[in-house]
Amino acid sequence: MVRLVTGDYRDLVLSVQNREISAAWLKSLLDMGLDFKLSDVVSASRMNEKNKEKFFGSLNEESLSLEDVLQEFSREVLPYCTNFSSPNFLGFPDAGNSVAAMGGAILTDLLQQNLINQSFCAPSGTFVEIAVLRWLREAVGYQNREKTESVWDVGGIITSGGTLSNVVAMLLARENMVPDTMSKGVTRPEKMLVVVPAGIGHYSVKSAQMWIGCGSHLLEIDTVGFRYDLKKLESGIKENASNIMCVVAYAGDSRTQTIDNLQAVHDIVRQQAPNAWLHADACHGFTCGFSEKLRRKIKGIELFDSVSMDPHKVMATPYTLSALLVREPEKMRSVASLSDLIMQEQFAFGQATPFLGSKPWSSLKLWFMMKHFGKDNLARLVEHRHELAISFSEKIKKTGQFIQINEVDLNSVAFLYAPNKKLVESKNIDALNKISVALHDFILSDGQWHVHQFSIPDDGVFEKGATIRPLRLMPGNLLTQDHHLDKFVDYLLFNGARIAREMGEAIEDSPLLQKLPASGP
Repeated sequence: MVRLVTGDYRDLVLSVQNREISAAWLKSLLDMGLDFKLSDVVSASRMNEKNKEKFFGSLNEESLSLEDVLQEFSREVLPYCTNFSSPNFLGFPDAGNSVAAMGGAILTDLLQQNLINQSFCAPSGTFVEIAVLRWLREAVGYQNREKTESVWDVGGIITSGGTLSNVVAMLLARENMVPDTMSKGVTRPEKMLVVVPAGIGHYSVKSAQMWIGCGSHLLEIDTVGFRYDLKKLESGIKENASNIMCVVAYAGDSRTQTIDNLQAVHDIVRQQAPNAWLHADACHGFTCGFSEKLRRKIKGIELFDSVSMDPHKVMATPYTLSALLVREPEKMRSVASLSDLIMQEQFAFGQATPFLGSKPWSSLKLWFMMKHFGKDNLARLVEHRHELAISFSEKIKKTGQFIQINEVDLNSVAFLYAPNKKLVESKNIDALNKISVALHDFILSDGQWHVHQFSIPDDGVFEKGATIRPLRLMPGNLLTQDHHLDKFVDYLLFNGARIAREMGEAIEDSPLLQKLPASGP
């Protein structure tokens, strides 16, 4: 029995006296977590209003034993958690199942280092973080300085997520356009335009613009194939050149994972608005830099002023961990935080991390992961998910029962289930959207599999600019293999046909459908 509860509150914290009891409880907690991550089930139960009410009661007056706390968690909380590590989870690549990274995450909390200051808060942890940032810079083609004598030579920071990384990028763009706005404030926000691709941009850029006091002044440029229409980009920038604060391009947008023509975007911006800040949101696509086969896809990213990336999405690393890199390291000085609470020492990261005070050693888990994988397996990681996405695309095309709306660029396949040609030929987007939404709702409630769903402007498959609601498969877990995709295609065909019939839609004959058991796969 793991009790660790007495009348003395001091017995509730780790001590030499209770070390063995604490270790036994942590072992039981670890076993629970491993069992959860190793299950094929994506979601054992779905949260409802009745379940939510259980969480809103008063805190217990008396101490509970560690065993009782863990049992309550196992009974009331764990069944509703989503297992991103299941090979059947196909919505995002956020598996978080690198053994080394999980170990680093555990040590991060046990060691309790604070990277706000270096000399006494994180004596060695600071330099682990710098090493990780240097490795990430190498991946996107940024040059590292031969000598790193302070945080101002690093050229990057670790943040809590892609949103914060993009916010800091917009802050840098603002200071680049109107120096010293940090102290003087924004006076003419309407002259701080941010250029984004229409319909596919990530919400964090627009939010960041507002959060840093620049209002909502986006210049949205039409796309072709979910990339900037380069002619319209050129004309749009030319017409507004003096008011453009930043141009954002995506190396793997958050819907179709399409990588923009980064070199061409760079060339247009530098010709038409040479002083504008160029930011690449590469939260997914930066990993192409690890692969000789795929590196060409992000050619030109090394010319951008800043790059955001999310290792917690694409490097099997537990939440949360993002990075913002800048091509010219000294640019970080423009957003520095100065206080006598942050030591003005060479390697105090607190000076260079806007919006953050105390700073966890999040980079440790990525240090463990990258050391464990090495360059060869980092390449295999990104190539594996790219190959799986291509394989899935080929599988659904063969069935004749799906409409794919994007070409696989990185590791995303967006598609609609189409039970008959009539719906497609008539361009009945409303009916196809309803089937897609109903199919997604069923997948969520069933809990065996998971794919994502979103709205996006049609690129011309049906009607240019019309809103469609595709499902999106994005494989990322190294445990997901081709046979999982075969099973999922069968699952989609059976349940898509069932849902379409319930909606009164005719189902076309399909050999694959006929082979399915009456009860479904």
